Amino acid sequence: MFVSGRPFTDFLLLIPPIATRAHDSFCEAAMLATTTAFALPVGEIAAATRRSPYAPLARQSAMYVAHLAFGLSYTEIGQGFQRDRTTAAHACGVFEDWRDDPAFDQMLASLENACAKLRYQIAPKVRP
Repeated sequence: MFVSGRPFTDFLLLIPPIATRAHDSFCEAAMLATTTAFALPVGEIAAATRRSPYAPLARQSAMYVAHLAFGLSYTEIGQGFQRDRTTAAHACGVFEDWRDDPAFDQMLASLENACAKLRYQIAPKVRP
């Protein structure tokens, strides 16, 4: 079958996969946990633009949690959040500095623990 003179299969390559990669599922879990902690809708931190003043803070927090709890690389985090890897690296650097604040550190530790428990439920089962 042809569409606009091109094989139909060429157009299938343009459709992005939906959470087919494990790191996408990990990023989604980090977003859900973080939006719950910040009392924000997921759409606020998943949006391409800033919607509320807390959205960038929550998004960066979710990126940091995804890095620590799930061990994702900056490239994987960038892909999962539809941002550049340098944005993920910046978020992790900023939050590492903020861990000196005991209240903030406790909140991040709670998010990390919650996401770490989800890791084994999300990860694909691997047979030896």
